[in-house]
Amino acid sequence: EIYQREQALYIAEMGVNQMIFNMNNGTTYIDGDQISGNAPSGIGRYTTTYHTPDNSGFHGTAYIKSTGMVNGIERTIYSSIGSSSSDAFKYCLFTSTGGPDGVVDDSYFTNPIYGNAYKYNTNTSSTPYPDTNYYSQAYAEKYITKKGKKPTYIVDATDLGKVLYIHTKNKNATLTVSFVNIYDESYSLSIITDAKNVIFDKMGPANGNDTNWSGAKNSKDNNLIYPIVIHLGTGYVEFNFSYSYDGNTTLKLNGFLYTAGYIDMEYSYTSYGEINGEVIEQDPQGYLGGPYGDTNLNYTTDYFTNPPPHFIVPNSKTSVIPGSFREEY
Repeated sequence: EIYQREQALYIAEMGVNQMIFNMNNGTTYIDGDQISGNAPSGIGRYTTTYHTPDNSGFHGTAYIKSTGMVNGIERTIYSSIGSSSSDAFKYCLFTSTGGPDGVVDDSYFTNPIYGNAYKYNTNTSSTPYPDTNYYSQAYAEKYITKKGKKPTYIVDATDLGKVLYIHTKNKNATLTVSFVNIYDESYSLSIITDAKNVIFDKMGPANGNDTNWSGAKNSKDNNLIYPIVIHLGTGYVEFNFSYSYDGNTTLKLNGFLYTAGYIDMEYSYTSYGEINGEVIEQDPQGYLGGPYGDTNLNYTTDYFTNPPPHFIVPNSKTSVIPGSFREEY
């Protein structure tokens, strides 16, 4: 009986996989549509039903209920359907123009999940971009408005762990976000800004150790982990990391970064940059590698399976992906 219960569970999963396969090959389902089929060797059967909207508790776009049956034993599972994903989310770096985006070609890329072919795209392409209905004042945990052509915002310790939206009234402003009062070596923080240019300055704890910056969970959006930076401006994002107390400090950005412009990494001779996640640039200018070509980009999170929240993928083949599972008891 234990063995047959396990078989019934696997057959229920088979039904989920079959429905998702059908969707990715052009089948359209509406609420209540159902498929059924036999497992190999006739050991059991599945009955699988598509439901929308998703009230399974996982906040997907829809959910699938699938029951596997073996000799009268049934196991039923629910699978949330995640947002459609794109191959653009398989890369260390994805840009509108393609290429490594360095002044010199010695930036370093590693992609242990999808392999060397996905270090960076090599052809021009439309890039995914954030849905500003969500990356907005309404979903920010803290909203800041700055005036002038060169405003400054000093990050406070109470900002850590939050999603901030920094709005500049001057559409051509160069915003400086200073970390001069932050002494933590590791923190989560997500910054959304519509400033044309933004400079992240005075980065790195005062003791000179490495800095680890990750995206924050948004309490106003189901605790989804937001990207580290969403730059809606069309200019540059500059990371200014020049601490060199121990002669070998590293700025580690652990998560997703998006800019409608380009990224400029600025270091001293004895400091380095490391991006553990993915970067999307709409308008690359060749400065992501840093002045000495010493930025490491490592694809350590599978953003194809778990895309950053609320991104729009234009003119691209997408794939429906399964989200969270739970069993009916």
